[in-house]
Amino acid sequence: MEAQELMDIAADRVCLFLDLDGTLIDIAPRPDAVVVPGDLVSLLEQLRQRLNGAVAVVSGRPLSDLTRLLADCPVPLVAEHGAVFRMPPEYPERPARQYAIPPAMAGFVRQAIGGLDGVLLEEKQSCLTVHFRLAPEQEGRVRAVLEQAIKRWPAFRITGAKMALELRPRGLDKGSAVRQLMRHPPFQGRTPIFIGDDITDEDGIRACLLMGGKGLRVPGDFGGGPVVVREWLRSLVTAAPKEAAQYPP
Repeated sequence: MEAQELMDIAADRVCLFLDLDGTLIDIAPRPDAVVVPGDLVSLLEQLRQRLNGAVAVVSGRPLSDLTRLLADCPVPLVAEHGAVFRMPPEYPERPARQYAIPPAMAGFVRQAIGGLDGVLLEEKQSCLTVHFRLAPEQEGRVRAVLEQAIKRWPAFRITGAKMALELRPRGLDKGSAVRQLMRHPPFQGRTPIFIGDDITDEDGIRACLLMGGKGLRVPGDFGGGPVVVREWLRSLVTAAPKEAAQYPP
């Protein structure tokens, strides 16, 4: 990759916040059909050592998915956009605010979309995600259902994602997750960098920019997909401690 911007990656100066789907791994037609590269957890361990622990995976998936896909992951796993944190033993425990989907709202959405072919409902602790990747023509019907839901439960809002819409508590996003981690070691005092590919990552990117950091978008800033992101992350691992690494073009 040709360099357009340089970054000093001295291990005590930066921290990384990494989205999962579309950033570290390729998106699949169904959330349960993704393929995780065999060396991804090893790469995260190398990054953890390289940055003295200042790296985290920040995802919209539930924690059960993250712990299944990234078994024995050595870095913090932030699930459901920041509703749930799983901190490895060597990290200080920082429980997040508790969020919960009202059972009545889940039942309403479940019943309302039950007859929509190709639409999948992903029920999480803090949010409901409705996927229509298999039936893009259903987006309008899905949105109409969710708009009815927020009229009855105004503490929630509709957020967009790639071929999906989500009901999420107001105030819960990846930006709030970044800000929470940045208040504590080993992230505290470092320059934050968020790497993501989707609408839901923009909150994390914005939080990093407001703290003097960087936001990198896939594929725009990398010229490719997750395989290119992983290659760039490996370049951080192998760079000399005081060597300037290259931002992707």
